[in-house]
Amino acid sequence: MEKARITHVLVTLAALAVSTAAQGEERMRETFDPLTLTEPRGVSVQLDNDLFSGAHRDQDYSWGVAVTFASPEGQRIAAPFDAVRARLESWLTPPRLAATGTLQQSHALQVGLLGMTPSTLRSADPLPDDRPYASLLFMSTAEMSVLEDIGRARFTSFTVGALGLKLAETLHRGVHKAVGNEVPLGWEHQIADGGEPTFRYVHAEQWLLGHLDGEYANQPELKFTASGSAGYITEGSVAFSGRWGRIRTPWWSFAPELADYTVAPVAPRVERGASGLSEWFFFAGARLKARAYNALLQGQFRDSDVRVSSGDLARLQAEGWIGLSATWSDLRLTYTVRYASREMTREPGARSLIWAGVSVEKSF
Repeated sequence: MEKARITHVLVTLAALAVSTAAQGEERMRETFDPLTLTEPRGVSVQLDNDLFSGAHRDQDYSWGVAVTFASPEGQRIAAPFDAVRARLESWLTPPRLAATGTLQQSHALQVGLLGMTPSTLRSADPLPDDRPYASLLFMSTAEMSVLEDIGRARFTSFTVGALGLKLAETLHRGVHKAVGNEVPLGWEHQIADGGEPTFRYVHAEQWLLGHLDGEYANQPELKFTASGSAGYITEGSVAFSGRWGRIRTPWWSFAPELADYTVAPVAPRVERGASGLSEWFFFAGARLKARAYNALLQGQFRDSDVRVSSGDLARLQAEGWIGLSATWSDLRLTYTVRYASREMTREPGARSLIWAGVSVEKSF
């Protein structure tokens, strides 16, 4: 039954994309110069929930919220953390890649909270064989650099946060009470209960596959991304992602392949003078991860009642996504469904993850 619901959601997305493509066929030969778009300045709000996918389950990556503020020059409040990000980027970028000049840069600051839950919310006792409750309150600073050949881009981010705060429990229980759902028990057994600081650095290199053709700006896009990270999630990954439809924004400005649970802090972009339904596209992609460590499962230094051992961590994980995005004037709405293979090998926690997200972006 659950698979049927998920299939229905995906088929509906595909049908909407085909319908919209037919309506916009006459407009597909318009042009735009990606480097003349408005400077990336705006805000986006992302809401994630496994219930948004139609799967009707409340487990694993259960929910998340992230707010992203973007500007060309960055945010003053994040300046010390952005300095750390920039220093790590200078140390870790291979000299051959670092030698490439930069055409444009955009900065983003993101704050968010995410929650992980086991397969049942009804037990107040520890569930040693399932995934543990976990939460992360975080702030990320990020930079997207467009390199000289315009077919390459570099993304780096630095995140500081806290595991195990009571905020996630309070919010989760409050929402469930408000909507009449069962009140989750067992949060006192979450990873690092009481709070523990954490951090993460992400570095991604991206390539547009094919040539950027200004005459047919709406042609399908396909890009390849290689990324690595160190910190509360330590892993390397490769991804292919594409989009097709009435595309009016640069290929580097939309990056679902950079998400880890919630959306990556990437600055929104819009075309100057756009009005009405200025852009719409259908997108999909796949990513393969080689994971060394995940603090949301394994914990860090503080004692946790439930944690996944290194031997039970799934070292390889596959992820796929599909969705639709539409822009009216300077407002973009995006819906994404994501699927990921298991994160741990021990039963009953060895199960796939399904969730969806809704994002609203406003440019200024």
